[in-house]
Order: sequence, then structure tokens, then C-alpha cells
Amino acid sequence: MKPPAIPVEMGRFEIGSPGEAMVMENALAESPPQTRRVLLVDDEDRFVAQLGKLLEKRNFQVVTTGDGRQAMGLIDAQAFDVVVLDLRMPVMDGMTALSRIQEKKSAPAVIMLTGHATLETGIEAIRQGAFDYLMKPCDIEDLVAKLNLACTVRQIRRRPILWPRSLAGELILNAFRRIKDTDPLLEAFSIFNHRLLRMAGETLFIVDKNDRLAGHLSKQDIVDSAARLRGLKTITWAELSANPQWLPGLKVREVMHPDTVSVEPATPLKRVAALMMEKGIRTLPVTDPDRRVFGVIRLRDVLVYLDGAEGSIDEGFEE
Repeated sequence: MKPPAIPVEMGRFEIGSPGEAMVMENALAESPPQTRRVLLVDDEDRFVAQLGKLLEKRNFQVVTTGDGRQAMGLIDAQAFDVVVLDLRMPVMDGMTALSRIQEKKSAPAVIMLTGHATLETGIEAIRQGAFDYLMKPCDIEDLVAKLNLACTVRQIRRRPILWPRSLAGELILNAFRRIKDTDPLLEAFSIFNHRLLRMAGETLFIVDKNDRLAGHLSKQDIVDSAARLRGLKTITWAELSANPQWLPGLKVREVMHPDTVSVEPATPLKRVAALMMEKGIRTLPVTDPDRRVFGVIRLRDVLVYLDGAEGSIDEGFEE
């Protein structure tokens, strides 16, 4: 039996009325700006240098710094679309920097990217206005998709009206594209290329012929399989999109990961959040005891509702 249907929620935006749905649809339909400026704030020099090069290769303009105080000076002096912010840093930590950024009149979107994720810091980051809360290690193609989405919708700054939610089944998203393990890899590639912004995350969840959860697949998995086929160390998603003939002629089941974690609808949200942080995942399938898939839930939405349950998000819309 399927759990009760609820309005689809995308990030902060409750798609519960035609007007709200239209706002989000219009935002997602727009292409990200040609020049996207990203500020990377992390005290791990090697990590920042490597991530900066990977993003520049994907047409982002990147500026880097090692602490929150320097980041504030850069934000005052330059315009950025997105700030990728570490949690633990000297001089000024990420949470303090996030709070200071949100006080600015035209604040850039902020994505927290940390190797020290906890439920408490996740809730606090969402409460203070972070666009998303990601965990290291993070696939570069998934991060790029998140940055593009942040650039596209950063001008929409509203909070949803939250009503009490405490179980996984109450946060199921309907934007779940079922793809079978026997489908060609080209089908998954096409979904990522044409429907990613309308999907409930950057991971495809794979089902078998009985609609039971069989595995999961990411953009990075597809890129890696194409690189192996061509004997290359690495390629980018943009390069693969421009050369789809590089795609291996494989079935989805030959590339997917079969060890996919799921939860049942009656699982408490706090347990869901703890599991997702422990496993380092941002989207989780919700299944029945036989692993038949109802839909998916996202870590960011779970954190929003856990925050709301503590009474920290005002009711109504905040302009």
C-alpha cells in the first residue's frame, strides 16, 4: 500500500500550489549564467587547489581562500554566485561565516561541504540559510550539478510553510524516475542530461522487473565507465555529453552499485538523517519490506523538517 500523497517539496520550496509550482518550474527552465563565479573556502590547501582546477575545467570562475574572515573580505569586494564553505577552519569557522554571509543584502548562495558532518550542524546550517549541506567526499559531477542549480535559483529566497512531519513516508518525493537494471546505460545518460534539474537528486535508483530496488547509479559512475572504455584517466560530463559515442554499450546493471541502502515509510526522520550522514548519501529510497520503491527522500528536506520540528522556522513565507 502506498503512503499518503503529499505536495512535492524541492529544497526550500513547497510545491503545493500552482503559483509556487510555476515559480520553480520557470527557475529550473532557465539556463545557468554563462559566467558562474564560485568562492571556495577551505583550509585544506591541496583539496582546494584540486577542486578549483576541476571546477575551472567545467567553466566556473574560481577564487579560493583558507578561512572565513578572508572569505568575508572577498565577498565584500567581489560578486560571487555561490560560496562553497567548509565547516571547520581557523580564524573564523564555517558556521560563523555562513551567518555573516546571510546578513549581506545580496548574499550569494552557500553550499556547506564538510568532512565533519553531524545532524546538529546540518540542521543549524539549513536554519541559517545554507542552500545545501554536502559531505566529503563528493563526486565532482554531483557538485557541479548542485552549483548549477544554486546559480539558477539563488534569486528565489522563500521559506516553505512547514507542517509537522516525523516519518520518512511523510517526505517522499514523487520526482522519482524509475529505470530498470536491464535498460541500456544510454537511457540513464539521457535522463541525467535532460531531466536532472527536475529529478529528486543526483542519483538514479534502479529497480528490477518486479519494481524492487536493485541498485543506484550516479553521473560519476557513467563518466568513469566511459573513461575506462577509452583508456583515459578522467573525462568530464561535458566532454561525454559532447561525445556520446564514448558511452559504453552496457546495461545499467553492469555499471550500477547493487548495495543500495533504503528505509521504510515508518522510519523516524532523526534516524533517517543519522543514516544518511553515516553513509555519506544525500538521496535515499523509501521502500516496503519487500524493497518495492515508493519514492525517495533528500537529506536537505529531512534537515529542514527536523529544524521546523524544533520550532526554529517561522510559519508563513519570508521575503
